[in-house]
Amino acid sequence: MDKILLLLLRLGAQRNPVRITTSDLGAEAEMSQQNASRRLALLEKNGYLERKKGEIRITKKGMDEIAGEYSIMKKAFDSRIEISGIITEGLGEGKYYMSLKGYREQIREKLGFDPHPGTLNIKTDKGNRNQILAGEPAVISGFTDRNRTYGDIFAFPCKIEGEVGAVIVPLRTSHGQDILEIISGFDIKKKFGKKNGDRIMVII
Repeated sequence: MDKILLLLLRLGAQRNPVRITTSDLGAEAEMSQQNASRRLALLEKNGYLERKKGEIRITKKGMDEIAGEYSIMKKAFDSRIEISGIITEGLGEGKYYMSLKGYREQIREKLGFDPHPGTLNIKTDKGNRNQILAGEPAVISGFTDRNRTYGDIFAFPCKIEGEVGAVIVPLRTSHGQDILEIISGFDIKKKFGKKNGDRIMVII
């Protein structure tokens, strides 16, 4: 959102015309008087505000622009998914899969961390899985080695107690719909002093 338009909104220029100099406007917006004057003229030219007798008012077009940008930002913040789950015993497969070069290299490239061998499994509401799958994943592509073929993995970057990780959804899995697998660059249980049966928060 344009800094000058946002400042005028804060001053109430959408309700009543406000009187402010370009010097004061520049100081408030942390820019030079010349830049503030130029930005003000551009906003007026584009129909986002109007100036009469030294007073400035945000037009309907200006408010429509603000409302549109607000909607985009609100959607971005509202799309955050918070999941609280109970740590459960895994099947022991995660350590093997996360040690495979074909997966590890892609995780480093696409998620930005070298995965700790193993996954943290949490039991949560079945609906959380569907919420996650509605998002846009990083796809960790399957591959074939001498022994077998490995399937694709959908990875959704997340924060685990504030630290970087990812919820992974293998296209081939033995887990039920209420189990989520989480990977990170560290041993999650050890780092946070957690054990099976403890609750942990994940934010996607």
